[in-house]
Amino acid sequence: MKILVTGATGLIGCHAAAALVEAGHTVRLLVRDPGKLQAVFAPFGRRPSDFELFTGSIDDDAVLDAALEWVEGLLHCAGRFSPDRREAAALRATNVEGTRRILAAAERAGEAGLLGRLVYVSSILALFPAPGPIMRAADVVATPVEMYAATKAEAERVARDAQARLPLTIVYPAAVQGPDDPTFSIGPKLVADALVENSVLVTEGGLPSTDVRDLARVFVAIFSGEEHADRMMGPAFFVEHADYHALLCRVTGRSLRAQRMPGWLLRAMGRVGDWMGLLGRPVQLTSEAAAVLTRSVPVDDAEARRLLGRPPLTAEESFRDLIAWMAKVGHVPAEAAGRIADRTD
Repeated sequence: MKILVTGATGLIGCHAAAALVEAGHTVRLLVRDPGKLQAVFAPFGRRPSDFELFTGSIDDDAVLDAALEWVEGLLHCAGRFSPDRREAAALRATNVEGTRRILAAAERAGEAGLLGRLVYVSSILALFPAPGPIMRAADVVATPVEMYAATKAEAERVARDAQARLPLTIVYPAAVQGPDDPTFSIGPKLVADALVENSVLVTEGGLPSTDVRDLARVFVAIFSGEEHADRMMGPAFFVEHADYHALLCRVTGRSLRAQRMPGWLLRAMGRVGDWMGLLGRPVQLTSEAAAVLTRSVPVDDAEARRLLGRPPLTAEESFRDLIAWMAKVGHVPAEAAGRIADRTD
């Protein structure tokens, strides 16, 4: 099958594109800067020549129509994240209007013939907070006020509307992490900061996380034709913050300090961060981030696990591999990685 992948220079997109090629598919990449591809795919043993390349942006309808010609599948991973309120227009342009444009182009391509299998990568934030103790793909779309989550919720409504007209599968990853992250995204940065600062936040609740390698294998199963639900949570593990602290100590062999903070205080600090953001100041903690940290719940990922065909990677395996990669490429010094640094030789 020939599959168009958007967002291939990001964490999810590069892992998915490499896995799809490995599975025997022909993969076309829609990228704005082909010059990035050599570095992005080198860790996978792939070269730009292993893919069909199409240069352009998802904000151009003509580009999208051309990129979807003679394509049988579409994996839409392109997205933008920033906590900076000055980026609000850019986030909406990519996350909402980009999704609207590419799904409209997919409808046009479907009418012309080949396109028959589509996947949109959403986010659990589009459904946050969960209405109960387990988050499910059938949950209603949320109405968040925070900038990034609001764009993902609006894009989710666009995608659900398109499901009435397209063979579209929506996948909701949790916090995505893994090695070989070309963007060094916010999740790995928080892990790196904890190791470097010798301080791990311990508050109420916990976080669901998705290892990007498991997510890529789920995409391979979908495009290989396995029967599946039209909405599913990404494969995920849930780790309470106290267990996360113990896990980092265990895998690194270090005695990391636990920075204990009640959830109400963290949420109050997030509200202060919101005000600072309105004043144009860069912030690390927003009320959205504080709510996610303290009020997240496990997800019902049974469908993704079934497609994966094996248990997902454990939290310990995922964090160990992530830290080993960060030490190898210099995102954390060897002493911060502790005993894991020995695995990078």
